[in-house]
Amino acid sequence: MTIIYFILILGITVFIHELGHFLFAKKYGVYVYEFSIGMGPRIFKFKRKNDETDYCIRLFPIGGFVQMAGEEVEVDEKIPENQRLQSKPAFQRVMIMIAGVMMNFLLAIVLLFFIALFNKVSLNNVYVTESTIDGLRENDKIVAVNGNFVNNYDKLALEMTIAGDKEFTITVKDTDGAKKNIKVNPIEVGQSNLLYGKDYGFEVSGLTVTDSDISGVIKNDSIVSINGILLKNYTQLLKELSKIGDESFTLGLTDENDNLKVVNITPKENEKDTVSGYSYGFYITGKTQRGFLTAIKYAFSKFFSTIEQMVFTVFYLITGKISLSMLSGPVGIFNVVSLYSHYGFANIVSLLCLICINVGFINILPFPAFDGGHVLFIIIEKIKGSKVNPKVENMIHNIGFILLMLLMIFVTYNDIIRLF
Repeated sequence: MTIIYFILILGITVFIHELGHFLFAKKYGVYVYEFSIGMGPRIFKFKRKNDETDYCIRLFPIGGFVQMAGEEVEVDEKIPENQRLQSKPAFQRVMIMIAGVMMNFLLAIVLLFFIALFNKVSLNNVYVTESTIDGLRENDKIVAVNGNFVNNYDKLALEMTIAGDKEFTITVKDTDGAKKNIKVNPIEVGQSNLLYGKDYGFEVSGLTVTDSDISGVIKNDSIVSINGILLKNYTQLLKELSKIGDESFTLGLTDENDNLKVVNITPKENEKDTVSGYSYGFYITGKTQRGFLTAIKYAFSKFFSTIEQMVFTVFYLITGKISLSMLSGPVGIFNVVSLYSHYGFANIVSLLCLICINVGFINILPFPAFDGGHVLFIIIEKIKGSKVNPKVENMIHNIGFILLMLLMIFVTYNDIIRLF
């Protein structure tokens, strides 16, 4: 199912993007040679009656394109001038270039609306709901991380990701409006969802055992205590384990029939473990809501908060707060799809929304080879009052494309390294 979801997510994202270019090209009378989903060799092709366009599916589902007359340096004399892209007015060319981005954004907003319409969603998602940190209480509102303003979950997640495993400070406002600074020490979580680098002989999801090699600890057992200390939530479990370190401890559990049992656990070192995430000692689930107006508000607020997160991500990349090694490509996306697939179809749709917004945002950046790069040259053309030399523009776009391919290779290499 992961492979199917992966192909569907990339396929839908690329299809809707290229469909935008295609529809506006047709609308303004541009001759379209080919509308293709995927890259590489053709595996399927058909042609409609009285339509010049070849509709193709190619082998690798990692991209797509709309090939239009007038994009090339060499003029295709077989195509009438009024059907070539470069002969169209600047406004029409801009609309054709940004149509893919608009379609990605529109699809994301519509899907976010339906997610919120049929599921309860949280709008106030920077309020603390549970905490194991001294001084941090329920209903405290997080307003900053290391002095950087936070007003939504996406910005909060980005700032905490940048902090990594280092201590950071969150500024919160309590129910009386008073501000306070709280130190947070992230706990590294390994593949077992327990402390990174430790082998306890079992794995968990929350406080539920998902796998076990230890006698007395069975799948679906519920963890209720450590060394006699009652546990309220998963973050408390990790906090108590971090206190214990390498020492043996007693684990209290209840089975599916609510029978209580106590098992002695001795941690071992796990040198092959990898970090799967961090626990920060608090939850910010927020109060959930449902309804038509809530769905509209959620769709737009989530859309704009995601865009804001991406703007800051680019800014932090430029300023060096985020390294290129933190970026992910197709391999990384596949791993994320695998993770999301375990949590239901709604989460897969949410991931589709996120990738659609990502693709739209990246393509609108004014960088050569991106849609935004083409728009930039149209703007330059209007400012200087004459067309940019097609050979120069084409060369710049080719250089941009080569740089993007090198970045893709680098990112993919890092994704593969993270697998081992």
